[in-house]
Amino acid sequence: MRLAAALLAPLLVTCRRTPPPRAAAPGTTVSVANTAVEFGVAFPLTVTHVVRSGAPVPPEPSLAPLVTRLESTTAGSGGDAQVVEERRHRAWAFALGEVDVSGVRLHVRSSLPVDDDGWPELPEELLAVPRPRRAAGIAALVAGGAVLGAAALALWIRRRRRRNVGFAAAADRPPAGARALARLQRLRAQPPDVAALHDEASALLRDYVEERFEPRAPSRTSEELIGDAALARALGDAPRARLVAVLPALDRVRFGRSVVAPTVALRLLDELEAFVGETSP
Repeated sequence: MRLAAALLAPLLVTCRRTPPPRAAAPGTTVSVANTAVEFGVAFPLTVTHVVRSGAPVPPEPSLAPLVTRLESTTAGSGGDAQVVEERRHRAWAFALGEVDVSGVRLHVRSSLPVDDDGWPELPEELLAVPRPRRAAGIAALVAGGAVLGAAALALWIRRRRRRNVGFAAAADRPPAGARALARLQRLRAQPPDVAALHDEASALLRDYVEERFEPRAPSRTSEELIGDAALARALGDAPRARLVAVLPALDRVRFGRSVVAPTVALRLLDELEAFVGETSP
């Protein structure tokens, strides 16, 4: 009996082993540790790609309107001849309320306390200014007025000189459309660096839109430019359609670090050239 028990024990242990986990279905998922995030406060975000062994990794999904920075990428085996790639990002949300990011619904709340009205805190009590002697006070006022007068005169002269130089330079500058097309030609002639090309193309587009239509273009997000009704009327239907197509494509590479082929990047330059040609006077 003891001999039989000794022989059967390893067999029972083998039979009781936990079966291997089932392989996950191929696809791409976006996940966050907590769907409630604060406005302007960084939080972790993970993009997981599950593909069969030998298959290419799909492109990064759109993470707009978040601002993201890729921190690390890990790859491993998921079983059943699968490859699992995880890309960990640091993300920031700058829109309050409910935000949908590739199927994940985030609730963005203000980082201020609920009862905070946002006004700066002022000192409760101002310190009393010591009263100087009368003669010394008059002398100080006269000296201060002289210094302020000299400073104001120097500033006025300096601004006037800058204004004259600016007027002369503006008169000699080519039109905005010609300068934008020249920048596009220089960009086409550079070595094919996809990331640098998208950064320069985005700056070129915003500089051109700033000078022709919207002075705040460099400081506004792509969503704000696309949703600007006044800008849409100034552009017209066809140029606005190009703007709606080009801006998100540039952001996916600049912020989401999506991988695109050089031929796709060159097609974006073609769209930019058409946009400038349609909107130049």
